[in-house]
Amino acid sequence: MRTTLHAGIAFALALLAGGAQAASFTVIDVPAGQTTGLSHNGRIVSGIAGKAAWRWTPARGAEILTGFSDTNGMSGWGQPLAGATTDGDGNTVAAVAYSNSNLVGPTVIGPFPGGGPGFDGHASTAYDVSDTGVAVGLAYDATNNPIAFRWSAAEGMTRLPVNRPANYSRANAISADGSTIVGWNDQDNGGRTGVIWRGDQVIDLTYNGEGVGEALATNSDGSVVVGTSVMTELGSEAWRWTAATGVQPIGFIGFMGTAFGFGVSDDGNVVVGASGFGWDRSAVIWTPETGMQLLSDYAAAQGAEIPAGWTLMTASAVSADGKTIAGWGMNDVGLNPFVLDLHASEATQALVEATGTVNWNDLTSGPFAGLPVGTQVSMSFRITAEDALEMEPDQATKYPVVLDSFRLESGAASETLVANAAGPGLILSNDYPKSDGIHLFSTPTATAGQTLEFELFNPGGDLFDSDSLARINRTFGPEFFEKIAWSVQADGGATGMWLDLESVTITDVGQSDTLFADGFDDAP
Repeated sequence: MRTTLHAGIAFALALLAGGAQAASFTVIDVPAGQTTGLSHNGRIVSGIAGKAAWRWTPARGAEILTGFSDTNGMSGWGQPLAGATTDGDGNTVAAVAYSNSNLVGPTVIGPFPGGGPGFDGHASTAYDVSDTGVAVGLAYDATNNPIAFRWSAAEGMTRLPVNRPANYSRANAISADGSTIVGWNDQDNGGRTGVIWRGDQVIDLTYNGEGVGEALATNSDGSVVVGTSVMTELGSEAWRWTAATGVQPIGFIGFMGTAFGFGVSDDGNVVVGASGFGWDRSAVIWTPETGMQLLSDYAAAQGAEIPAGWTLMTASAVSADGKTIAGWGMNDVGLNPFVLDLHASEATQALVEATGTVNWNDLTSGPFAGLPVGTQVSMSFRITAEDALEMEPDQATKYPVVLDSFRLESGAASETLVANAAGPGLILSNDYPKSDGIHLFSTPTATAGQTLEFELFNPGGDLFDSDSLARINRTFGPEFFEKIAWSVQADGGATGMWLDLESVTITDVGQSDTLFADGFDDAP
């Protein structure tokens, strides 16, 4: 049974510059909730509220995840979330939760093999998980000391090497591609030093010869890492690292406390976090153009307005493009999470392009009759949000195909579709209840008696983070799909041309939505 909290209250504000644009500030109605993770495109948010873990999407609201707690991070597409669950012995152990976890339960990772009982019943916790299914976090070894771990379904849980193995360590985050893990390892004096694990490298992070505090987050390919506690004349600043520049302080706001970099965009040009001490802290954002500033000031400069009575305390995560930010703050009813979306109006059309080769062909009529096995075939068409049919909120929408844009081609041979009572329409499905899909069901072509089918089924739910046609901008190979059905059939399926998929790409049509013209100077 699904427990659903309110979807949230959105405050949409028109931006006058640059045409019809909108920014939105959405309150996620989870009392005492805090955000902990954000998906690639900013459409899925994870968080905690006391001992409860929750997962939020715009249309479905916040869903309490039964039997799951301590959620910390997620894969780029929200499949799965990283956190913990209670095992058969009553201990809290690392686990991951997919969108269908309320139906099947979380996937248990468990304690460290041969490890100690942990602290206060906590034997292990997963802090993050990559798009490749690798989870990282903290567990307790045989001496009951906290250690950083890496886990995969194939290899199980292993200890990450550190330069001071007798001292405590933890893995806080992993890049989406699984190449880079970041966290910390205590110094002999008890202070934490940020660590990057890349391949066989264990990199202790320093600034002016001194260790810096925790590494907290990384971008999708591990090329940019952010964290907390680099000491400068300004105070305990947040920092940003690349292989070319090393650790670079990026700011501190306030009179006491520490600045944190909790999230970073894929290009490294947007870092979000907090600055301050305890509850006396403020959500902050850094860009190469603005330096570090209060998130509320940055939002106002982008044309957004924070509702009266709100104090933004922490920005905990940012989308890959740097334009959606999740965090938490205080309003007149207490602590609440929020999502700040600074995108221009969404694309209303997307271009779908597929390539493949003929696997079998016994068509006797139409433009593709006699096309040899192995011949290259391409297909392209646009889909539109106009008159789209929402089949299930945030999970399945049918988008009309723009008929005059459709082409199925091979050399001089070309085919189009014709309108029918059902469309044609392409269904994008997301987390339904776990799987994603691209479905153009049997549709008449211009050749009488023939139909086209294009159906791709992804059981892992890692194609999209919503069913919106906008901002997909990805190419998928056949390895993403458990089922691929691409064919032109005649005579009710008695004859046809069946195709092997090479790739399918979905991209926005006619959108230009750039926040920053210039990047950060990463030259040595």
